[in-house]
Amino acid sequence: MNTLHRHGTRSAVALLLAASALAGAQTPGASAPASAATAPATSAAAASVASAPGRSVRERAAAGDLDAQYDLGVAMLCRRNLSRDPAEAGRLLQAAAEQGHTGAQSVLGWMLMSGHRIARDDVLAVRWLTRAAEGGDTAAQNNLGVMYATGQGVAKDPAAAERWFRAAADRGAEMAQRNLHVLRGEPVGKPAASKTAGALHPALARAGCRTAPRT
Repeated sequence: MNTLHRHGTRSAVALLLAASALAGAQTPGASAPASAATAPATSAAAASVASAPGRSVRERAAAGDLDAQYDLGVAMLCRRNLSRDPAEAGRLLQAAAEQGHTGAQSVLGWMLMSGHRIARDDVLAVRWLTRAAEGGDTAAQNNLGVMYATGQGVAKDPAAAERWFRAAADRGAEMAQRNLHVLRGEPVGKPAASKTAGALHPALARAGCRTAPRT
């Protein structure tokens, strides 16, 4: 039986959440905003922020810089040269998400749907994933497809699941392409990505996390 895997979790109907990069993804027919979440890799953005003359990433985050809030939040989840602080990471990601940062919305939605160092809230996860998916984030599109396919936080809707998987798949997201086959009951081979990659949100993988941090 084909199974579908989630970042950081496993279930009998686990869907393969997009491990492809968030870069340049958009819903077909929509105009995707050129935000930091859909452009440079997280590590590159973090390096740029950290190297800004006279201001640290923490100072920029405190001043309301959305990219800095996103980068610092992801880094805190990954414990990259920082003390792991999931509560502060969640606060930073939510601050950026509320101001429209697509990448932050995507990571926050994943945290809520998986219960990753935050109280699981399927309904709220759908809300954030929808905003990120509509903004063109392929991981969010694929994860939202998971929610619709399994009826997690939203009424089960295979047609909606296929629509979101297709949106991500059309942008080259391998796991979304596989999910389409699984959703249709078609044979699926072994994924090219490692189990480690599949267990992480792409932003955490790009930030240097090698395994999903324990919850």
